[in-house]
Amino acid sequence: MRKRLTTVGHSRAVILPPELLERYGFTDEVEIEAGEDGLLIRPARTGLEFEAAAEHLFTEKAELLERLSKA
Repeated sequence: MRKRLTTVGHSRAVILPPELLERYGFTDEVEIEAGEDGLLIRPARTGLEFEAAAEHLFTEKAELLERLSKA
């Protein structure tokens, strides 16, 4: 599929058709990776960031972690 870039303010944008947005589960945020052959755009991962996940783990499993540290 070939798309034309659109000017938005001082930036350029690619408008993705609704079929692609729905097919790949895009929401309001994307992740963009620069690669040797171009850009990879994918839906942003949902879920906890590392710090939040670690805090959740230590809070929820504090008793278990305490017992394991004494084993």
